[in-house]
Amino acid sequence: MPYADTLKVFETLRQEFDEKKAAKIAEAIESALETNNDALLQRMGEVVGTKISEAKAEIIKWMFIFWVGQSASMYALLRLLK
Repeated sequence: MPYADTLKVFETLRQEFDEKKAAKIAEAIESALETNNDALLQRMGEVVGTKISEAKAEIIKWMFIFWVGQSASMYALLRLLK
């Protein structure tokens, strides 16, 4: 989705240029904006993916720490009751 309204850009350009040139310029602007938008979305996807993988690693780390602590507690409890 482009950031600018192509019809408004075309109407503004048509005041200065003939219709064919105005259409070509408006098309070029729309294409540039869509390319920029696609690149921005791709970059944001990469950032979000990185953040998710970092959060996943952190969760796994804390789960491991919890399991080790839980196992040690269970072992100590069983040794105490034995």
